[in-house]
Amino acid sequence: MKKKFTVVATAAFILAFAFASITLADDVEVNTPISANQAFDAVANQKDPNTGDDARVALIDVRTSAEYFWVGACAKVNSITTGNNFYEPHNGKVTLKWGSFLSFKVASRRHLREVYVPLHMVESIDTEDISIHVPTHIWIESESTKVENENFAQDIESLSADYDVLILMCRSGKRSNTRAFDTTLFKAIYEIDRPDGSDGYGGFQGSSYGDLYNGYRGYPGRNKWVQNIKSVSWSDTGLPVHIGGKPFFPTPTAGE
Repeated sequence: MKKKFTVVATAAFILAFAFASITLADDVEVNTPISANQAFDAVANQKDPNTGDDARVALIDVRTSAEYFWVGACAKVNSITTGNNFYEPHNGKVTLKWGSFLSFKVASRRHLREVYVPLHMVESIDTEDISIHVPTHIWIESESTKVENENFAQDIESLSADYDVLILMCRSGKRSNTRAFDTTLFKAIYEIDRPDGSDGYGGFQGSSYGDLYNGYRGYPGRNKWVQNIKSVSWSDTGLPVHIGGKPFFPTPTAGE
């Protein structure tokens, strides 16, 4: 009788541990969609974009090196110089408005003042990449193809030492759905995409909308009338872009 009780108790303990593990894993918000605006603010303020709590937030760009370098990386603006003025935008956040104006806030005594600067007046802009580049695939230039980055999971997991909230971003919001790493190492994992389940309308450039006329990815110049579903991408939002990127983090290797 005692032996039977021990077996039952042991089984109950194992089930309880398994349930606790499942509950712990379920507590991690995985691939919760947010807009590019929310992503920028979360990184700039180091706040969880959902709860608003203080957090160590990292924006992870999972695109290939070719996309990252030539198309551009997520950025903040350190300064804007015009003929008569020098601006330091608050939090480095600048957005392109109406296709021809830069909109941002600057500190003005006791409050933040909204500033609009016509693009034709801008002489120089100093941008800085605010993302961490960990590609899901490695671009092979000589073959014009890409292969899986076999170090992806390891590289992402290593970030848990410095960050507890991740925001993943790819070109349109599809590759950022990846869960090929231990998600329980982080408190929350987000991606730039639409929250209504319309997958593929976020990321850095948004959807091509079926390659309709002027339906190429990104802003400015995109004809919004062809968009049956509005993009929440970084480029369509008009947020800063840094061209040229920086070295990989860390150095990825291609699979055999």
